Amino acid sequence: IKKAYRRLAMLYHPDKNPNNKAAEDKFKEVSEAYEVLSDPESRKKYDQFGLYGAPTGNQGFYTGPNFEDFDFENFRGQRTYTTESAYDLFNDLFGDIMGQHKSRRGPTKTRGADLRYNLTVSFEEAATGCEKNIRFIRKRNNKDDSANLLVSVPAGVNNGQRLKLKGEGDSGSHGGAAGDLYVIVNLSEHLLFKRQGSNVLMDLPISFVDAIAGTELEVPTLTGRASLKVPSNTHPGQVFRLRGKGFPNIGGGAMGDMLLRVVVDVPVDLTEEQIQAVKKLSLIGDSAPLVKEFKEKIKRLFEGRK
Repeated sequence: IKKAYRRLAMLYHPDKNPNNKAAEDKFKEVSEAYEVLSDPESRKKYDQFGLYGAPTGNQGFYTGPNFEDFDFENFRGQRTYTTESAYDLFNDLFGDIMGQHKSRRGPTKTRGADLRYNLTVSFEEAATGCEKNIRFIRKRNNKDDSANLLVSVPAGVNNGQRLKLKGEGDSGSHGGAAGDLYVIVNLSEHLLFKRQGSNVLMDLPISFVDAIAGTELEVPTLTGRASLKVPSNTHPGQVFRLRGKGFPNIGGGAMGDMLLRVVVDVPVDLTEEQIQAVKKLSLIGDSAPLVKEFKEKIKRLFEGRK
């Protein structure tokens, strides 16, 4: 209160405004207001009845000084005050303090709303990075606006990752900043691949013959194809690693790998001749370590039950 009073008193003081009746009247009003606001009992009366206490008869309430049509531009103190700054000072003194807010200030600036957009990309696009055109509706100047933007999706982007496009949301009001657009990246399902961090997983079916004898295969990758040598005596569930064939690390660092898990496939609908040929392979069954170990366990189990 004291600070506001001193600034106003300096603005309207008679010494600063000689022969100016209007400034003199304003100075008196400021002084009266300061006396009221500085004294708790006077404050209480003002809250109830206005500046001059309880009304008598048909006397109306005093609601504060009238300065709407007063030109403050002609008065200068040690600092330069404009009409707007003088009005703000009166607001500080009569409005904010007394709960009677008067203001020439415009409406409060309001930031625009943030928006979300779901964008689906393929595994390959997520691995190499891509650019996508998106269309969406946003509010601009309180009207629907059809936006068309080009979004850069970085290589190695993760499923569910948010990309922020600053200022591309709804526009603000009364000069407020526009909101942002958050693009949520979703990876579509792949026919063969699954993702685990920066690694790519794929099941690799091979025939039981290739598992026994070994073979060389051409397998797909995120960016092309690669050769894989399957050694003889490969077991189901065995995993082969192709280094550097996974996703790039969006935060920097080494590339992920591609992990190939062997699935041994058993043929169906064999002819009688093929079945007889397969039976001949039973002669080597005892050399299979897992089968041999299993048969030994069964033998001990049955012997223990006797």
